[in-house]
Amino acid sequence: MNEHPTNGSSGLGGRLPLLPPDALDEAQCALRDGLRATRVRGAEEAGYTVALPDGRFIGPFNALLHTPHIARPLLEWAQALTRAGIPADVREVVILTVAAHWRAEYARYAHTAAAEKAGLPGPAIASLLHGEAPSGLRPDADLAYRLAVALVRDHRVPDGLYAEAVAAFGTNTLIALVNLVGQYLNTSALLACFQVPAPSPEHTEASAS
Repeated sequence: MNEHPTNGSSGLGGRLPLLPPDALDEAQCALRDGLRATRVRGAEEAGYTVALPDGRFIGPFNALLHTPHIARPLLEWAQALTRAGIPADVREVVILTVAAHWRAEYARYAHTAAAEKAGLPGPAIASLLHGEAPSGLRPDADLAYRLAVALVRDHRVPDGLYAEAVAAFGTNTLIALVNLVGQYLNTSALLACFQVPAPSPEHTEASAS
């Protein structure tokens, strides 16, 4: 397997080559099939692109395909958080907050679409993308934003904010929210290290056709 940094033919891999389907080994093929059944379907419903028409994956998923032994438990973690009952608008506020602080282009692109699907107001999405405090959110979503900022920017949760979060979400959902922050810190670090871009409009149009 080529491990040398390269932009690849599409440029969408950043420093990593996009892995073509015919170059995948058995473990990578099994991971690809799992991604098709979960991530591709969810992305299509939300309106963003995870895989190109030729079958190559983009975003963090290309990096994960390089290391399926690491990717499998990470994706199981992500699936567990998806099943944790976090409201969609709360989830997307947390993700966009993390992605904005890390300037993670692909995550901002993908979760802008997911946030729109979750019903977040356009001005609030714009504020989140610029790392600014949003307005017009439901109280729980606003609280999730403040919690995410406390963790990502300040690296501490004050007693008052912690008490507010426990009262609003309960301990189990709060643990899930903190793990969601951690999941997207991991994702954003992958995107940052390998300089993974968001797809251009022509790529997204080609994928939709």
